Amino acid sequence: MLEKLLRSYAWYDHPEGLKFVETHRDEFRTSGHWLMLPGAFSAFHRVNNNEELWYIHQGRITLHIIEPDGRLSTRKLGADLSAGEEPALAVPQHCWQAAEIEPGVPYAFGSVVCAPAFQFTQFEIAERAALLAQYPAYRDVITRLTLA
Repeated sequence: MLEKLLRSYAWYDHPEGLKFVETHRDEFRTSGHWLMLPGAFSAFHRVNNNEELWYIHQGRITLHIIEPDGRLSTRKLGADLSAGEEPALAVPQHCWQAAEIEPGVPYAFGSVVCAPAFQFTQFEIAERAALLAQYPAYRDVITRLTLA
């Protein structure tokens, strides 16, 4: 299945760290598929003009969200509801978010939807030192899921 997924879309390496392909864009919303392979992660980032809806189709990931008030929540995105996983979740605008593939999972595949439409001018990748200075209690997850 992974090989078919890789061949089925014109993936590119998104600046936050996972493979991505935009599948829809209009004036109201954008959507796309993401693919996370072992060793890859979605680095802490935030979208300042919209909410981001995450959906999972295969595999499992852990999504970490730092709210504007400084509260960290960790959510499991997956299809096993009995294990506390969620098949979809929303990340409000202005929240820092990062995602990592679950250990032992060969890949994770899903989609995101942003409304209003995603704009790179409203997208921000966290700088490790600045995020650590603001949220020192979250040193482990910030160090693990930032690019620099």
